[in-house]
Amino acid sequence: MATNTTDIDPGSDPTTLVLKYLGGVVLWVFAAFTFLLLPLNVMASDGCFDGDTRAICTVAGQNAVAYVPMVTAPLAGVLGTYGLAAEGGRARGLYAVAMGMLVAAWVVVSAIAG
Repeated sequence: MATNTTDIDPGSDPTTLVLKYLGGVVLWVFAAFTFLLLPLNVMASDGCFDGDTRAICTVAGQNAVAYVPMVTAPLAGVLGTYGLAAEGGRARGLYAVAMGMLVAAWVVVSAIAG
């Protein structure tokens, strides 16, 4: 008896599963680096002096550098994992959104601290 290949779930393809797994690992490693290393940029405020108008020399700038990665990384990790695990077409784009969030966190913190 011939097997009907149109009934096979595309998500059950071994190659797709491996790529999803690797994508999840990359996402969580990037999120971990963002969460652990990026807040250390607050040390860029060591060179501040009275009257310095750079963004890192303000309380708001230091708070942004410290807290943006701590909020963005776990949120992006969960959002991206959902995007990888979901079967719907729109949910698949959440992985790209999550990676974009992590990149944006690096850009914003670098802009403030730089």
